[in-house]
Amino acid sequence: MSLLEVSNITVRFGGITALDDLSFEIDEGQICALIGPNGAGKTTLFNVVSRIYDPTEGSVTFDGIDLTALAPHQISQRGVFRTFQNLALWPGMTVLQNVMVGNHTNTKANFVASMLRLGTKQEEKALKRKAWDALEELDLTDVAFHPAAGLPFGTLKRIELARALAGDPRLLMLDEPASGLTHSEVDELAATIKGLRDRHNLTVLLVEHHMRMVMGISEKIVVLNFGQKIAQGLPHEVREDPSVVEAYLGSSANDH
Repeated sequence: MSLLEVSNITVRFGGITALDDLSFEIDEGQICALIGPNGAGKTTLFNVVSRIYDPTEGSVTFDGIDLTALAPHQISQRGVFRTFQNLALWPGMTVLQNVMVGNHTNTKANFVASMLRLGTKQEEKALKRKAWDALEELDLTDVAFHPAAGLPFGTLKRIELARALAGDPRLLMLDEPASGLTHSEVDELAATIKGLRDRHNLTVLLVEHHMRMVMGISEKIVVLNFGQKIAQGLPHEVREDPSVVEAYLGSSANDH
């Protein structure tokens, strides 16, 4: 059964059409990759789903609810979480505090109040427990009390993933999680994503340029070019699609 349905989404910025009548579905528990050249509209779609952008036309339905009718803070309350292409961590805060941010929308006291100890002690303890569990699962407890500043890039990527996990996601949207990682780190990340999906029954929407990783863990791939969907299907079907090879894989497959 489809958990996320993107229906006829069009996004225009002035005279530029970033997404053009895009439709696709993701089944519950599925890992779906959204691929395409730079500027194809992948991050724009992420920003529509997470309510950073309003679509010009169309709708996004998550578990039967139209996300475009919700306020941005209500998205995470529904179980939709994302990471960002550019890291969005607070350098001066500890790793544990950064991860605690992931679940603050599910508490009565806001996160700033919790950090200032103005929230309930019970909620603060629950936040810490969820954050610690996420750090433990991603092998980050040794840096839990270290400021995010100065940590290796690969570690920072895992911290952002832990923060999303701490929010109890149902849909996890990962925006280029492998960018800047070494080959061994990419392989480790692929195994981590599959493991998280299996253990937490997650649905994953992945934007990524590392084709070996995409082909290795995705159960469905949607291909964009100039804001339009040009193909979708199983990894082997997409890999052999002439329009995909011409628009994207022909120039990138050998690089990743």
